Amino acid sequence: MLGDTLPWFFPVLALVLCLWLMVGSIEKKTTGEAGAASGFVPMLVHWTPPVMFAGLFLHRCTAIMTSDQSHVEVLQFLPDGPSVVERLTLLFAGQGGLEFAALSAAVFAVSSHRLPSVRAMGDHAATAVRQRIMMFCSLCLLLSAGVFFPEQAYTASNPLPMDTVGMIPPLSAVLLPVFFALMVMFGGELFAASSVYNIDADFSILAKKATIKCVLLACLCLAWLSTEPLIWSDWKSDPTTPTHLVALLMMVHATVVLSAVLQPSRRIEARLVHGEARSVALLVNVGVIAVLMLLSTALLLRKETTLSAGGGATLYALWLCTAVLGAMLLVQFMPTFGFDAAPRPETWWIRAMGLVIPMIVMAMTPLGVYLIPAVWLALAWSIVVPWMIESDVQSPSMGFVVLPLGAATCVALLLPMLATHAFLAGLLASLPALLIAVLGMLVHKPSATPSPSENRP
Repeated sequence: MLGDTLPWFFPVLALVLCLWLMVGSIEKKTTGEAGAASGFVPMLVHWTPPVMFAGLFLHRCTAIMTSDQSHVEVLQFLPDGPSVVERLTLLFAGQGGLEFAALSAAVFAVSSHRLPSVRAMGDHAATAVRQRIMMFCSLCLLLSAGVFFPEQAYTASNPLPMDTVGMIPPLSAVLLPVFFALMVMFGGELFAASSVYNIDADFSILAKKATIKCVLLACLCLAWLSTEPLIWSDWKSDPTTPTHLVALLMMVHATVVLSAVLQPSRRIEARLVHGEARSVALLVNVGVIAVLMLLSTALLLRKETTLSAGGGATLYALWLCTAVLGAMLLVQFMPTFGFDAAPRPETWWIRAMGLVIPMIVMAMTPLGVYLIPAVWLALAWSIVVPWMIESDVQSPSMGFVVLPLGAATCVALLLPMLATHAFLAGLLASLPALLIAVLGMLVHKPSATPSPSENRP
């Protein structure tokens, strides 16, 4: 097994993926320096993960096609005299499918500056887009590595199984790595279009195409999960055990937040003016986020997990929400360090943490998935609250935005308590609140009202 013969393989892979998180700084340091190393270092950083993922996939492909008896997956699932179809099914529906998904996402990230819609923006903007896609891809692969690439999948068990102990995974299992890879790719495009502010380029075409693809992927994935596939049943039997579903839900969360919160808020907040009572709006925003997250997470945990007895669910929900809210408060220092290119940098950082921190929490504990509906509800209100509090812009319509959003929030909180599958119901019921907030504020006419200082003689 690869983990036995090359124990350094995965630490090196993780280290290089971490370098992708700072790829912009690495390229800046090496660009323009004399000597051949100026091009070699970025190329080494760029292509090491794709090459290593390709090595993983080819190693597994060779083992399955040759029925290598030292390979655990071959011993566990392949019957005697397997057909080519059975071998290919095991390759792509098993661990090999996850390796190929990671390979596809990594190659896409490195080559994304060659996409027609990206290349049309110019070399400088294309480079910035590629760097952001590489950062997003690296983050997703690192956070999902614990469930996608566990140690037992790459090291030999002792003793080795003597007989086949399981059935070949069904071909429908291929959908999970396909959804994961596509959401990493297109989510990376949307992350780039939503987070690059300091370049004079038109990101609207890239954002529009990526949004359509992300919305379609999220809808298809949620529809598939609603059919309760095998991975859903495995997770439901024990939500405290890390499974592949946790990584998929991680990407569903990222895709929904990018397409329904971060990207639209770029247009919505650009229409806000100076901001009378801006500090009060920020304080109210944080308070609403805290209450909604704690309430939704605690209700879901009490309904669905073994923590329902006593105050265990509420305490665990408090710890989960503290991690997210604490990060949201901590990054309020970022604008003072120069990271203030967004129209409202303080709320942009709140939403960015609403994207990233739940993913980190899910990587640390499988119960972190119960944060997803809560964060979606909180981020929906974070779009509307500044317009309700700040006095120098017209408030959103009560009948078209505020009351429907309040009603949708109440439904999203109460419906899971009445449903058989509370988490899935909470996940689906949170989407209307996001749609009401985003669509309502996109069509809202932001005509400014006179500020108190302007009314003084």
